[in-house]
Amino acid sequence: MKFKNIFLASFIIFQISCGGGSSSGVGETGACDGSCADDFLTNSDVELLLKQAVASASKQGVSGTFAIVDRVGNVLTLYQMRGAIGEVLIDGKIGAVGGLEGKRVQAIFSAISKAGTGAYLSSQGNAFSSRTASQIVQEHFDPGEQRQPGGPLFGVQFSQLICSDVTVFDSSRSGPRPMPLGLSADSGGFPLYKNGVLVGGIGVEVDGLYTLDRNIRDTDSDIDELVAFSAAQGFQAPVNRRADRITPGGKSLRFSDITEADLGSLLDLDPSAFVVVAPFTDRKIHQGATFGTVESGILKTTRLGLPAATLVNSSGAIRFPSRDGSSVAGDLQLKAQEVEAILDSAFFTAHQARAAIRRPLDTPARVSIWVVDLLGNPIGFTRSEDAPVFGIDVALQKARTAAFFSSSDAGLKLEQIGLGSYVNNARQFIGPKALTGGNAFTNRAVGNLSRPFFLDGIDGNANGPFSLPFTDAGRTWSPFNTGLQLDLVFQALLAPLSGNIPDRCVNLNNRLANGIQIFPGSVSLYKNGILIGAIGVSGDGVDQDDLIAFYGASRQGLDLVGHQSLGDPILGFN
Repeated sequence: MKFKNIFLASFIIFQISCGGGSSSGVGETGACDGSCADDFLTNSDVELLLKQAVASASKQGVSGTFAIVDRVGNVLTLYQMRGAIGEVLIDGKIGAVGGLEGKRVQAIFSAISKAGTGAYLSSQGNAFSSRTASQIVQEHFDPGEQRQPGGPLFGVQFSQLICSDVTVFDSSRSGPRPMPLGLSADSGGFPLYKNGVLVGGIGVEVDGLYTLDRNIRDTDSDIDELVAFSAAQGFQAPVNRRADRITPGGKSLRFSDITEADLGSLLDLDPSAFVVVAPFTDRKIHQGATFGTVESGILKTTRLGLPAATLVNSSGAIRFPSRDGSSVAGDLQLKAQEVEAILDSAFFTAHQARAAIRRPLDTPARVSIWVVDLLGNPIGFTRSEDAPVFGIDVALQKARTAAFFSSSDAGLKLEQIGLGSYVNNARQFIGPKALTGGNAFTNRAVGNLSRPFFLDGIDGNANGPFSLPFTDAGRTWSPFNTGLQLDLVFQALLAPLSGNIPDRCVNLNNRLANGIQIFPGSVSLYKNGILIGAIGVSGDGVDQDDLIAFYGASRQGLDLVGHQSLGDPILGFN
């Protein structure tokens, strides 16, 4: 690997220093781009945030439920004021029928998912809220703008689930932790920062509705968002990292419809208001884990001489080391050496690509990268410095999606678990041999077939075969009822809410163990023309995810990092 070392030594990515900034991290001058030293929420920080939330809610004459998490999703405290609403109604605001529409769930789950959304979608280079999530998961981007494609993270709400085999749901403090309702599009969730560094998130539930913003042309007076925004004072995101300073596709994102709040006097906390939800949290205040350490479950390391990270357990052992994949026809398999080569190639490609959702604008893309074998087994993982945490679970969903839908038995497996209607739809739409291995599917392709309009965004068109109709007499599409994506995980998603924790999201062994994802960022991998697995990428823009996955598996990408002897001489593993 002498070539690789010489090349990397001469390749200067970027030299950006970490500026000072105020303790609140709200100034314009904060220059954290992922290389700033990580911080954590102390017990006193968490107590202050709670007191500010209680004071804000009391000022508004309401009672609320508040969750605070660290960057890897550990619930540091869960607090419910006397008189707070105990349940929330899930409502996509378009009269949809089926799926999660009309379900009632505990308000504490809403608060945790909102807090986790603020933490997981953000980084040192971008600050996204649950309002931002609402804007990027609907049938149009922007919502309400007809003849526009679906949101860039269409479908991401069904990730980070308790049934995932990547999220950690036990009594340890390692992450990434699951979110009880997945990622939230309901206003009231914000990231939390100290000295310009992401340290966690806060979620607030007051109004009893778990919904999303269908009209972003107006300015809402949302009580959940008002209380959460007020509670986060002193821990607000740097202004120049907030979503409204980021413009994917030339469109400005939304961070908050609240611009300022008067906190008033702080109030004492009621010890009886702390909520126990095992193993999420006990009746205590905890400090957060420092991101990048063994304690956090995401350990900083290096790859190709560049800052990187990997997943570890509580003792520091790597959770997903590179290994050989399962053998397929002709005794073909991805060897551990080939997995490492693909990870190297994709990782270095990310460092050459410009991020779509980060500041400064010339920052490289920061992503999570998985390689799986044909059976969906994770056989290699790496991630860039400061990549958003949500991408860990999502990138694995993407890899498994590409491998599964490209396989020869995809249709048969879906029929066996009672989802044959989607197979019939696909065969009527694509052809009678669809889902029998004749096509190489990417997440972009599966996503296009999972939209409520086909072609994507064209109102009035019929739905894609993996989706549901937008309006009909029967089951209809909404962000809470996306079709095949939700139906695959529906029972496993609801089970934990009543105390039953399944060991996987889909009953197909590891094939789709954490569910599927339906926005771009994967390609299937081949050897001698035979499908042997897939690569999934997620983090810093869906077009970047696509580019990194495809080029990472390509001959050119492999050659660039010194792996000239591995893969097809023309295609690499594409």
